[in-house]
Amino acid sequence: MGNVQSTVVPVVTPGAGNRKPTSDRDETASTDDVAIAARLAGEFFVRGIEIVARAHGGDLLRGIIFTAIAVANSESAPVTGGGERRPVSVMAIAHSIGVPYETTRRYVNLLVGEGLCVRDGRRGVLVADHAFETPEMVAAYRETFASVNRLATALKRINYAPA
Repeated sequence: MGNVQSTVVPVVTPGAGNRKPTSDRDETASTDDVAIAARLAGEFFVRGIEIVARAHGGDLLRGIIFTAIAVANSESAPVTGGGERRPVSVMAIAHSIGVPYETTRRYVNLLVGEGLCVRDGRRGVLVADHAFETPEMVAAYRETFASVNRLATALKRINYAPA
């Protein structure tokens, strides 16, 4: 392999400098607390990426698009389950994850072709009910549950209490 150089691109959110902290705790958090929170969040994030990629045969982008569709389908439903899932457009998915429309469209077509997603006419796409019950997805849910519990345990260990 050749020499690979890493480039760090700063992420600039419009108006971020004008944002107020979400709580007094944000302003008074020690540098150590912020560093610990950043490390724990980073570990949780990376575990999530690994879980999503593994559930989708190593294709992270496929997993991200599948997950974005599933989340968008369920946004109007209660977190505790039940409720109606709603279709989402390919354009909305592309915008939500910052992936070009054409790339998203190709992956959605792949997911539809595999039977993991279904089209609802011109309304958009839904994750097929049976897609949540595949062995890969069941394993991903169990791994995610364990990952959330590890994060909660680590936060408890440092006496983290949200404001």
